[in-house]
Amino acid sequence: GQEIEDEEVEIRHYAVRATPVGITKKVRRIIQAKIPNLSKLEDISDWITGTTASGDPAPAASGAMSDSEAEDETSHVVLPQKYSGKGNSKAHKSALKLVELGPRLRIKLTKVERGLASGDVMYHSYVKKDLTEVKAKRAKIDQAAVLKKKRREEQEGNVRRKKEIADDKRDKKKQRRQERETAAMEELR
Repeated sequence: GQEIEDEEVEIRHYAVRATPVGITKKVRRIIQAKIPNLSKLEDISDWITGTTASGDPAPAASGAMSDSEAEDETSHVVLPQKYSGKGNSKAHKSALKLVELGPRLRIKLTKVERGLASGDVMYHSYVKKDLTEVKAKRAKIDQAAVLKKKRREEQEGNVRRKKEIADDKRDKKKQRRQERETAAMEELR
């Protein structure tokens, strides 16, 4: 069917999981430190091969490839670097899978603003303005920016002037102290 365009955005949160490819599901579980129950088996090889030393079927499940791994070749990639998770080494083939993490959100678009809480409103679902109101608001924002720039320059000038006065005062004080020390040394001689 035809989808109607509304003001809602659907958001989902996913994680990317990588699992090593080309090894049996049982070996992969051991690599990923998921230790199986081996209490009814003689050896770990019984669990991996699915048979006991005498040739009887092992009591554990079969060690075939996972169902989705064999058929889904599109998700297989060679990793360019080490990826989180055990068995995901650099230059080895792994299968990537998306796992949904968080809640599914449907958010209604209410307001779009230029910049981060500082610019003009580009879209608002409740407040509609005509072109003259938008231009007036833009002019007001520009005027405020010019005034802010002027105040900042004035402030920097005041800071610079006060710093020069403080430097002059410190130099004069240093000079007077040096003159007193010189005079005291002259009296002693």
